[in-house]
Amino acid sequence: MNELWIVRFVRKDGKPDEEYYYRSLAEAEYHKNLFLDDDSGLYERIEIINDKH
Repeated sequence: MNELWIVRFVRKDGKPDEEYYYRSLAEAEYHKNLFLDDDSGLYERIEIINDKH
C-alpha cells in the first residue's frame, strides 16, 4: 500500500484550495511549517491529509 500525504491550503477568498502531494510525512510537515507565521490572511487553514491507496 502506498501512502500519499497532501498539504491542503484552504483559501478564504473562494478560489480553489491549493493541494501539494508528498510521498513522506516529513516532506509534508516541512512544507506546512514554512507557513506557520503566514500573516497574509489568505488561508482559513493549512492541513495535512494522509491518503492511503
